[in-house]
This record gives sequence, C-alpha cells and structure tokens, in this order.
Amino acid sequence: MKSSSPYLIAGHIDFALFAFLAVWFAEERVLLIDSAYQLFHDINHESILINDNRFSMVLSQLLPWLLIKLHVPLRWLIVAYSASFVLLAYACFLLTAYVLRQPRVAAVMVLTFLGLCSTFFHCISETFQLMFFAPMLYALAQFRTQNPKSKILYWPALVLAEALAFFIHPVAVFFILYIIGLRMVERNRLRIDAVSVVLLVALAAFVAVRMLLGQSGHDESFMPTADTLRHALTHFFSLRSFNYFRTWFLIYLFPLVLWGLTLVGYFRQRHWLRLAFVGLYLPAFFALSVVVYWQGDGSIGMERTYLPLYFFAGLPFFVDELPRLAGWRRWTVFGYFAVMLVIGFTRISMDIHIYANRLEEIKHIAAYSRAHGQHKLIVTRSTAEQLFRVNIWGLALESMLLTARDGADQTVSIYMEEDDFDRSNADFYDNPDVYMSVNWWKRWLVADLNPHYFSLPPQGYQELLHTPDGYALSQVKNALGEGRRHRI
Repeated sequence: MKSSSPYLIAGHIDFALFAFLAVWFAEERVLLIDSAYQLFHDINHESILINDNRFSMVLSQLLPWLLIKLHVPLRWLIVAYSASFVLLAYACFLLTAYVLRQPRVAAVMVLTFLGLCSTFFHCISETFQLMFFAPMLYALAQFRTQNPKSKILYWPALVLAEALAFFIHPVAVFFILYIIGLRMVERNRLRIDAVSVVLLVALAAFVAVRMLLGQSGHDESFMPTADTLRHALTHFFSLRSFNYFRTWFLIYLFPLVLWGLTLVGYFRQRHWLRLAFVGLYLPAFFALSVVVYWQGDGSIGMERTYLPLYFFAGLPFFVDELPRLAGWRRWTVFGYFAVMLVIGFTRISMDIHIYANRLEEIKHIAAYSRAHGQHKLIVTRSTAEQLFRVNIWGLALESMLLTARDGADQTVSIYMEEDDFDRSNADFYDNPDVYMSVNWWKRWLVADLNPHYFSLPPQGYQELLHTPDGYALSQVKNALGEGRRHRI
C-alpha cells in the first residue's frame, strides 16, 4: 500500500473532519461525565489525573495541563482538551504510516471512525485511544522484521509502545495477545523471534505490575460471578448486550465482512494456523464481551464494547488479504468502506441534538439561578427530567465548567438528586463553605476551587422547583421548617 492509498487519503480527510467536529462541539464532548471529571480535577489541582492505573491517560492531558498552568481562559481550555484526543490519535496515524512505514496498519486505524457515534461525545474513552495505540504497536513490531539492523533504541521503544497500549485499559491485554499471536502464527508453522519474546515477557511484567497495584472497584465490577456466567451462557441470545449488537448489526457487518474475506483468503492459501487463530479469536472476544456486559449499558458503553471488532477484523485483512485483492474486488471493498464512513459521520450528526439540548437546559437553569442571586442549586428529576436522560453523576462538574467559561463570577453548580433524596441534613446544605461534587465524593470546600476559573459566593444550597408558574427556589426543607421560597 502506497502513501497515496485511498484508505490513507480517507484517513487524512476523516481526521480533518473529526478535528473540526471535536472543536465545534467541544462542549458537548467535554462536559459529559468522565471527561468533565478529569478536566475539573486537572483545573483544581493543576495536575494530571490517573484513574485505575491507566497511566497512558497522561498523554491526552499534557496539552490541557500546560494551558491550565498558563491560566488560559476556560472556553479555550475546553476546546484544547477536546482536540487533544484527536491530535494524539492523528500522531499515531502519522507515525505508523510515514515513520514506521506501515501504511496498511495505519489504514486499520481509519476503521475506528466506522464504529463511532456516541463515543464521539465521550472523548476520554480509553478504548478509542487503544484503537490507535495497538496498531502502532503492531507496526513497530513489524518494523523490526523488515529492518533487522535497527538500532538498540528499538527495544526500549517497543516496550514503551506496549506499555502505552497496556496501561490505557484492561481490555488491551486482548489486543496485545492478538498482536503476538499474529506474529507467531505464520502460515503453517509457529515463529518465535526476539520481538515476540520481548512482547510476551513485557506483557507478563505489566500484568504483574497491575496485580501488585491492585484493581479498582470499577474494573472488578466487570468480573462475572459463577451465577451470572451461567445465566449469560444459557440466555446468550436474549441478553441486553447481544440485543444491542443485533440492533446495530449493519454497523458491525463491515468488520464481519472483512473477517470473512480474510478467512476465505487464508483457506485458499492453505494458511491453516492463521485461519484457525483469526477465525476463532474474533468470535471468542465477541462472546466474552456479550457475557461480561450481559446486563447491557448505555449507548456509549456498548459502542466501546464492540469497537475492538474493527481492530481484530481489520488488522489481518489489511496486512494479509487486501494486497491479494485486485481490480473490482478491491474497489468494491473500498466503496463499502466509504459508504459506511458516511453513515458513521451521519450518525454523529444525528445524535448531536441530544447533548446540545442538555447543555441548553443547563444554561437555562443557570441563567434563572443567577438572575435570583443563587449559584448553588439542587435539582430533582421532577424538575428537570430531560437532564436525567444522560448519566447525571457528573452534572455538578459539568454545570460548573459550562457556566464558568463565561467568567469565574458566572459559576453555577447544579447538583442532581432524585425526588426522594434525604433532606434531613439541612445544616449541610445551608453551609456556605460546602460545594457538593460527585455522589461518591460529595463534600468539597468552596475554598479549594481554583479561583482563576471558578468562584462560588458564600451561600447555601437551594432547591429548584418546577411549578405551574415556572421555576421556584426554595431552601432545602427539613423536619423542623419549611424554608424560604422565591417565585418568578
């Protein structure tokens, strides 16, 4: 594959379009649960946040961290944070295609855009980053094979690239094992070379490090018990995770087509070991994904779950099968790819209103609150049902970032609660020094907020109510008093 390959040209166009959308819709991407949490942490601590031993998260935070140190306005900081993930992915694409001289492997990265929709609005997604780290690792491994006289710096670079992929998300272990397996299974014999040995040894060391550091409760929650495993296997085709795949089957048909074409090619070439390895690995990973996420998840979670299918199908296709396709077959596959690419970006544009309308509602509530001199709110489901359509645990952070982008003195914090939340602790809600953050880390001090970006006046929380006449503000009631109320 040459640098003028239609897949690489499409890749440059895709990255340009993706970067434009990431900048234009930066608020919709950044002001959402995990992304907002990470940026909010980085701003207040002026440091980089590492969650769940995912050390590779450092790279996507370097640019925002530098801008925070320079006290760049929040409006531009949000844009830079959104764009940083695109820049990191594009850097992997360029390194793979032009430095490591593996354009076929770089083309695998372009497939990632076919599986994106809701993930676009969750820019922090580690699986998305892994879809670029893993092909780059494979390209670096192949670089040694094609350049046996590469210098001693090659080995640290290989281990570093593997660490980059491994320490972004636990699912990376399946990517790395797949890369090692593809290298070792060559036609009808096993090949164990120095690169494969180094990759295996490094992987064992990384697994040991992760075990020593321990897993977070978040990662452990995905480990199925014996009962859930038994239930998932006996009800496989009726699980929510499988129903999601079935609903969006046409989106995942493309990697399955590539997988099928590759298997046919291996069969014709009589590459039996490679046929068995690739033929079994993808369905095994799919079955594992269905079982682990058997209860299903939101559109963001389920989309990330099946995104690796593009890698497991695309890598052997572009490396082994595409060069053997000629004439109309090659252009038919590319035509199919182009159509799915257009569909992918169309899906993103169709979902934008969900996240844009949500931010507009937050702005509307914040404007009302500021007009009545209140900057700390509790909002319940019956008051703002539309805000509950997206995961609400980060809304206190999201509202802070959204409102403060117009100036620190414009900051409004909206904390979401269910209608029946505990109202008995009135002293807590009336405390002017308290800022309520995420539900597992509720109590903050207003004084701990970064004054360059946020400013909350010394006042307690008030509850926003929805009445026939419009919004109303009320003190949080307890068993001893009714509190004050202001109507429009």
